[in-house]
Amino acid sequence: MSRSVMKIISVAALSFLLVFIACNGDKPTGPGGNPGSPYQKEWAPWSVTHGGVPVDWPYLGGFNNPKPSLLDFDKDGLTDLFVGQADGSLLFLQNTGSVFDPKWTPVQERLGGIDIGTWHTFADIDGDSDFDLFCDSRMATINYYRNISSGQNIRFQLKETALTSVKNGGDSALQTGLNNTPGFADIDRDGDLDYFFGALSGKLEFHRNVGDSAIHSFEFITDYYDSVLAFPIIKLALSEERHGFSYINFTDSDGDFDLDLFFGDIFNRNLYFFRNDGTAESSDLNLITEDYLPFTTSGFNHPVFADLDGDSDRDMILGVAQAADLDNLRFLRNESGLFAEETRNLISQIDIGTSAMPALGDLNNDGDIDMLLGGSSGQLSYYENIGSAAVPAFDKVTDLFGGIDVGSYSAPAVINWDNDNDFDLLIGNSFGRIEYWRNDGDATNFVAILATNQLAAFVSDTLRPIKVDNLAVPCPADLNGDGLIDLVLGEWDFNGLANVLLYQNTGSIGNPILTLVNNRLIKREVRDFTIPVVYDWDGDGRQDLIVGGRDAGLTLFKNTAPVGQFPDSLTLVKSTDIIPGADAGHYLAIAFLDIDNDGDDDVLVGEESGGLNFYRRR
Repeated sequence: MSRSVMKIISVAALSFLLVFIACNGDKPTGPGGNPGSPYQKEWAPWSVTHGGVPVDWPYLGGFNNPKPSLLDFDKDGLTDLFVGQADGSLLFLQNTGSVFDPKWTPVQERLGGIDIGTWHTFADIDGDSDFDLFCDSRMATINYYRNISSGQNIRFQLKETALTSVKNGGDSALQTGLNNTPGFADIDRDGDLDYFFGALSGKLEFHRNVGDSAIHSFEFITDYYDSVLAFPIIKLALSEERHGFSYINFTDSDGDFDLDLFFGDIFNRNLYFFRNDGTAESSDLNLITEDYLPFTTSGFNHPVFADLDGDSDRDMILGVAQAADLDNLRFLRNESGLFAEETRNLISQIDIGTSAMPALGDLNNDGDIDMLLGGSSGQLSYYENIGSAAVPAFDKVTDLFGGIDVGSYSAPAVINWDNDNDFDLLIGNSFGRIEYWRNDGDATNFVAILATNQLAAFVSDTLRPIKVDNLAVPCPADLNGDGLIDLVLGEWDFNGLANVLLYQNTGSIGNPILTLVNNRLIKREVRDFTIPVVYDWDGDGRQDLIVGGRDAGLTLFKNTAPVGQFPDSLTLVKSTDIIPGADAGHYLAIAFLDIDNDGDDDVLVGEESGGLNFYRRR
């Protein structure tokens, strides 16, 4: 029998249901999830379609500000794809297609278990014919990981935590700050890789490799290489001249056997292109255009190039890394030297943008579980289960379920709030309020009516609107076993003092009346967010609490209170148990439910990047 908060039953026999849950963390390294866990991560456990169009990897998670790399990592003659993500993970997608038609198949969600910080780049710095990894140390310096992989065994060895260069007679650490991707290129064709960095001045910093292809040794040469300056060609007023985070990529774009420069900048919604008018041994980089792309984006564009269709020219994959939570990993085919955009979503997955928050329930009374997704838009995406209870298959019907819009950051909970044998919705929002959307249709046809835009509760015998600082996250559940639905509420607190609030239902079935009984349900710690979930994790008949935060993963608090009593900060005891999906990103939102009707609860985890992760109980 399932151990969910409440056993799922058909709406026809419904009493109540709680299926919304939410939380925080970083990505697992592969489909197995955490070693030893009874939960198995699966990227494509069943069919998911968007308006009938198949989704290849629905539960891979979403992309926010992706930073791609293209290289033949496994030496099989096919170009593989890597995607750096905002949570410091580096997704490895192997090309299992052909030189004419690549197919991207996930291998690891966090390559080698490495935290890349805010950027990454690959380069064979030791001349052993495989690609080593350089990335942000999160301390403004560069981590160097030597690739010591063998066959399918992917391994990296941390060799340096602060890559250095000789400057003014002494070694000093190369400083990149956050979010600046440097480049390695053999700019003088001497057989080793030199180092380049886009400085905040907009100039190109150059450090020559005075070692060799096997043992690098960098020496500072100039902070104004080839007079490269990443600023608009048309002179702006001094107050309008801006340069910020940078991305450096050298490639032979025009087939003349020397290296040209692509310079991405956070303040350029297009892309700087500097053509090399010199030679492979002695460059002469000249700004040709600040608008290389055939379109503009939100900025900080990261282009990578490879021949992906076997026609002997280089196509482009473009990561949009500035304020881009959708349409941000694009493919542009090279057609006789001109790039034509073919898709803005190279990898097919569930991705609603930012902060996916799942809520599950049989919304059309057909005996299987459907899904709603809240997120930063303030609306709800509806995925109808068009399969069965045992073999689910989801199709996205709409991104505006019921015409509902709560402003921004919708946090939905599916619940029969008024006991009329159909599901209603409690939805938190970024204004710190909870909206109650009553279903005035029936169990088969959800008709959403806004009953109140701010749920209220008694506080010291005075009825007051429920309001937290920001981002209210409601979690309705019967915490004391009296048959009435109480309310657990998470919050954002700008002072870092967010807690979990508990409201007792002092009304009756179908007529809930909420009364604040505890505004510090867990022990006080520094927290920006609390995203609470009520779930009997250990199967002892008492509802435990799982809490997510900004960067704290998912924390389990086991309920040790006597059965029938409300827990408090003394009886909710922090546990070291690992929750499935706790390493799946930031701002996680978790939902437990027996989706495949096999008698145990599975797990869906939404994340900051707008995607979903699925974990099947083994």
